[in-house]
Parts: sequence; C-alpha cells; structure tokens
Amino acid sequence: MTAGQNCRHFLDALSFLTRLVPPRPISLAACVPWFAPAGLLLGFVLTLVTVPVFAWIVFWSSVSGSALLAALPAAWIWLCLEILMTRALHWDGLADLADACGSAASGQRFWEVLRDSRLGAFGALALLLVFCGQWAALCLHLAAWHWLVPVLAPAWGRACSVWLACGASAHDPGSLGGLALAGASKRLSRLHWGAALLCLAVLCALGLHVWQALVLLIGQYWMLRQLAGIARKQGGLSGDFLGAGIETGQLWFLLATL
Repeated sequence: MTAGQNCRHFLDALSFLTRLVPPRPISLAACVPWFAPAGLLLGFVLTLVTVPVFAWIVFWSSVSGSALLAALPAAWIWLCLEILMTRALHWDGLADLADACGSAASGQRFWEVLRDSRLGAFGALALLLVFCGQWAALCLHLAAWHWLVPVLAPAWGRACSVWLACGASAHDPGSLGGLALAGASKRLSRLHWGAALLCLAVLCALGLHVWQALVLLIGQYWMLRQLAGIARKQGGLSGDFLGAGIETGQLWFLLATL
C-alpha cells in the first residue's frame, strides 16, 4: 500500500469517526487499521484545547486546591468536545447495547431493542455512569498534570473496537458494523496489542506502576471477552457493540492509569 493510499485511508477514518475531516465517500473496511491513529489525533486536539483552559484557571485562581477545581471545568470541556467532535457516535452505541442487555431479551427481540431509537432506563444509566466515570478520572489526571493520558485515551478506546472485532463474527455483514469487522484481522489485533504495550512502557517510564499496567491489560481483556461473549450468544457483533467497546475501553484506560 502506497503512502498516498495510507494517507487517504487515515483521512477517511477521521471523516467517519470525527468532524476533523468533512464527510466523504469511504471504504469502511480500509479505515479500520487507522481507527486508533485517528483516536490519537482526536485526543491530541482535545487536550490541546483543554490545556489553556486548565492553565488559565490555575494561574489566575487564588483558591486553595485550585488545580483540582480547575480540572472540573477543563475535563467537562474535554468530554463535551469529544461528544461534539465524534457526533456522539459511540455513546449512542453504548446506550443501545445497555438497553438491549438490560431488557434480558435474546434472539430477535434483543436486536429489536438494540435498534430501537428510543432511550430506555438502562441506556440512560449507562450514559450517566460512563460519562461521570470519565469526567472524574479526567479531573484527577488533569489535576496531577498527566497530559499524556487524555491524549492516549481515545486511541486506546478505538483500539478496543479492533480487538473486539476479532472476538466474534458480524451479525449483519452488510451493516456498518459488519463492514468494519471486514477490515479487522488477527494480525491487525496483534499489531494493536504491540502498540498498546509500547504506550504502557512509555507511561511506566513516566511514573505509571507496573501493577497498574497489568491491571489495565487484564481488565481490558476481560471486558472485551464479556462483550464478545454477549455478541456470540446473540448471533454476532454490530456497530453498537463496537461503540460500547470504545467508550468502556476509554473509561477503563482513564481509571486504571490513575
């Protein structure tokens, strides 16, 4: 694959996953290897915008503990911008999957609930819990001046979609989720695990404990196995599973690296 093709697929991934590139005709399967790099650029942009807000509040505030207080609005802005820049694509998948799993339905009824555009109690609770969890974790990271973690978090979450895509087959090969799964492979999954280990090595060199890295890896593997198990039980993966995997993976990365 030429450099021009790689650049085009990267821009296609940005167009599909974010607003950083305007909508354009894409090959979704070809974009999948670039999901994590697109997440990395997204994390860099979000953090680049957030840093001046946080720094301005800290340096102009005379309140004791101003770093933590400054982190509250800064982290909220980071999350709001992520939702805006991604068109809430993955949050929607999280809510849909939570409603379907919470209904205790199976088979065709499971998919009817999953595809229902109305927000149920389980979906609302999932959105609330994951949003608050990410907000709290981001606050603590920003207050401790851990700028690399919010840069890496979106990339980690999108790597989770690649790992999850290798855990089960597609429910509908013609759907967006099915087209995304067509671009995943065991080799691509191993490359993402290797990149993840490299990122963790950098974080450990900057102060992350080795036991935290192990907890992150083991916990992430377990969470993805659970999602893949649900998908296999219900007849396959869909885009909503991948979206839920992205947001829960991002949450776990932020929590485990505290």
